Amino acid sequence: MLFILEFVATVINGLAAKDAIFTVDTGMCCVWAARYIDGTGERKMLGSFNHGSMANAMPQAIGAAFARPGKQVIAFCGDGGLSMMMGDLMTIVQYKLPVKIIVFNNRSLGMVKLEMEVAGIPDRETDMLNPDFTRIAEAIGMPGITISDPGDVKSGLEKALLLEGPVLVTILTDPNALAMPPKLEFDQMKGLTLYMGKMILSGRMDEVFKIISSNYKHLGEVL
Repeated sequence: MLFILEFVATVINGLAAKDAIFTVDTGMCCVWAARYIDGTGERKMLGSFNHGSMANAMPQAIGAAFARPGKQVIAFCGDGGLSMMMGDLMTIVQYKLPVKIIVFNNRSLGMVKLEMEVAGIPDRETDMLNPDFTRIAEAIGMPGITISDPGDVKSGLEKALLLEGPVLVTILTDPNALAMPPKLEFDQMKGLTLYMGKMILSGRMDEVFKIISSNYKHLGEVL
C-alpha cells in the first residue's frame, strides 16, 4: 500500500524534538518539509535553497551531526538523492553519527517528473529502478526499517528515533502525488491538461488514471 508524503512529514513533525535539525533534499522532500515541519524557534532546516543541488540532505546531515553533537538530526532524502550519495552511508556508520535518514522512496525523480507534467511534456526517464535501501543500510552496519503501510508509519518512525546511532527508514510513497502550489496559475493547469492529453494519445491512459486517482482530493482547489 502506498501513501502520500504529507502524512509522513506530519507524523515526523509531531515526533521530532523541538530543537531538531532537519536537512532536506531538493525536490519533493523540500516541499513537504517546508509545509509540514513546524518552526519552534529552536529547530533548524538546511537545504540547497538557492542552487537547488540534488543529494544535499545526507552530506548536510553529516555536517550537522559533527557540528552539533547531541542534537537530533533528521535527513529527508529522496531516493534519487540517496542513490547519488550512497557512499556517505559508510561515513555515517564509521563515525557513529546518530543521523536518522528518512528515504521518501517514490521510485522516480519526483520534482523533474512534476516539472515536465506542468510544462505539458510527457515524462521521460524519470522512473528509477531502486535497490532495497534497507538491506543496503544493514549490510553497511546501520539498522534499516521499511514502511509500506500507513498504519505502520508512527510506530516505525518512533522506533527509528528512539534507537541510538544512525538509522535508515525507507518509506514507500505514491509517485503520482502532486505538490500543489499555494495558488494555481492558468498556465500550470493548461500544461497539466496538455500533458494528460498527450499521454492518452500515446497510449499511456493507465498512467493518467493513476495520477487522477492519487490526486482527486485536490479537485476542490482546481474548481
